[in-house]
Amino acid sequence: DKHIPDLYLIPSAQTRDKTAVSPSDMIRICDELRPDLDWIIVDSPAGIERGFKNAIAPADEVIVVTNPEVSAVRDADRIIGIVEAEEKGTPKLLINRLSPEMVKQNNMLSADDVVDLLAIHLLGIVPEDKAVLISTNQGTPIALDNKSLAGQAYQNIARRLMGEEVPLLDLNKGSGFLNRISSVFGSGD
Repeated sequence: DKHIPDLYLIPSAQTRDKTAVSPSDMIRICDELRPDLDWIIVDSPAGIERGFKNAIAPADEVIVVTNPEVSAVRDADRIIGIVEAEEKGTPKLLINRLSPEMVKQNNMLSADDVVDLLAIHLLGIVPEDKAVLISTNQGTPIALDNKSLAGQAYQNIARRLMGEEVPLLDLNKGSGFLNRISSVFGSGD
């Protein structure tokens, strides 16, 4: 990646034959890379098909990413069961695209609801943030955007993965000008 010189990305094979890469191939590839890299992150497609099985085969740890929607949480629950059956340990949870406004309107599960349903450790919450779309369109990783809530959330998640104790962002605080001013002067909490 041009923004982070020590970050290397390997795209998945774009073949019609979904069996071209096996779980044992993934284990072999990751084992060859381990001596030279601090972290190897294998992204998995949604669902529990071959791509998922390939992704968890070499895993030392698993992070389940879900949106706070009923169907997505059901799928995440199935994924957690499979990960545990494969003896990969209890995965960590990342809740993506949480909208505090929709939670307040009872149109979205809250983070507490998701954690209660899945009963695994919460690694982090990434809020719904229009900066993600802008960042994607500009070809810039959102994690490098210190001003966006999503960018801050990803930075905090990375710090937690490194072993730091970092509190979750308060997503219920407003991000407008008056809220920033009131936080500087100590009112509003």
